[in-house]
Amino acid sequence: MEELQELHSALEEAKADIVGLWALRFLINQELLSISFEKSMYVSFLAGCFRSVRFGLEEAHGKGQALQFNWLFEKGAFLCEPDGTFYVNFSKVEGAVEDLSREILTIQARGDKSAAKALLEKYGRMTPQLHDALRKLEQIQVPVDIAPVFHLPEKIWDEVH
Repeated sequence: MEELQELHSALEEAKADIVGLWALRFLINQELLSISFEKSMYVSFLAGCFRSVRFGLEEAHGKGQALQFNWLFEKGAFLCEPDGTFYVNFSKVEGAVEDLSREILTIQARGDKSAAKALLEKYGRMTPQLHDALRKLEQIQVPVDIAPVFHLPEKIWDEVH
């Protein structure tokens, strides 16, 4: 969006993720997806937040994921045990996802740059909880991403090249 200028990319990435999560729940409510999918989708989303933020908050997707994680954490949809283990509060996550979806979509529809800036400044940052979780992942040497290496038989290699 032209009105949001430099804030557009991070907000658009956050919208794509959170509205996608909302849409999955909508499909479950419509009985187009099995209810058995519900818990795993929220847990996978939580894990995905850590993966994306590890690429950095300078990148639109990392900043957008930080926004989502911090919003959901503040609203009690994501919780943290004293040992640093995160989990999903299934009684609050659906409402928090819907509220964030509404917030981002409204900001974008209005082209409200000051609201976008305030939202990203408050939530699109490295909070202590997020920092501690990322530090823990680094300490146990969980890779940020996986770069697969494929070994092809010589015959196939020759055909490819």
